[in-house]
Parts: sequence; structure tokens; C-alpha cells
Amino acid sequence: MASNASVAVRTQSPAYQAYQILHLAFVVAPILAGADKFFHVLVNWDQYLSPAIARMLPVSGHTFMLAAGAIEVVAGLLVAFMPAVGGLVVGAWLCGIIINLLTIPAYFDVALRDLGLALGAFALARLAAEFDVRS
Repeated sequence: MASNASVAVRTQSPAYQAYQILHLAFVVAPILAGADKFFHVLVNWDQYLSPAIARMLPVSGHTFMLAAGAIEVVAGLLVAFMPAVGGLVVGAWLCGIIINLLTIPAYFDVALRDLGLALGAFALARLAAEFDVRS
């Protein structure tokens, strides 16, 4: 068991603080974005589904986005309880979103932003290997 002194040093570590920031961000952001797919308070998320991809779906684009929202909420919860796995899941999910966005010329900037988010999610997964006490 770690002493109080070693726990204090660890919590003052910039790497641990970065882990905490990423952990919180990748719990909250997917849950909020996923839930908003049902309410459209932040934005009409349906506009971010590529028409080319929507044509390939066996359901309507809106129905697909509702399913995506549910997956995002689950992914955020996965990060909350298993950040090493959840970080990888969220990072991979964001890579899928990037591929979708690259087929819509008006959203290259959003794809670039999501690349940064994906890298942050992958960094969280790596930091969790060091700092998640459940691992």
C-alpha cells in the first residue's frame, strides 16, 4: 500500500493531473454529445452524417444518429469505469467520425478537431495504464 507521502507526490505530478483532466473530459464530452443527439440543444447532429454514408445505411440518417448517440453515452461510461479500454474505444470511434467527415468538404475543420480529440483519447488510454488504480 502506498504511503500518504507517495500518494501526495503522485497527485502533484503533472502527468497524473493531465490524466485526471483527460479522464474527466472523455467521460463528460461523449455523454453530453451522445445525449444531445436526442435533443439537438447544442446542434442538429444529423448534418454531420455524410450523405454518401447515409445512402448506404439500412435505416434513416436520423435513426443512425440516435444509435450513435446511445453508443457515445455508453463509451463515456466505459471511460468512467475502465479508462484504458474506454480511451481506446472513444479514440477509435472518433477515427470513424473523421472518416465520415472527410467525405463532407464543408467539415474538414471539424475532422481536424476530432483528430485532436482522438489523439487525446488515445493518450488517456496510455496514461490510464500508469494511473488507473483499477488496472
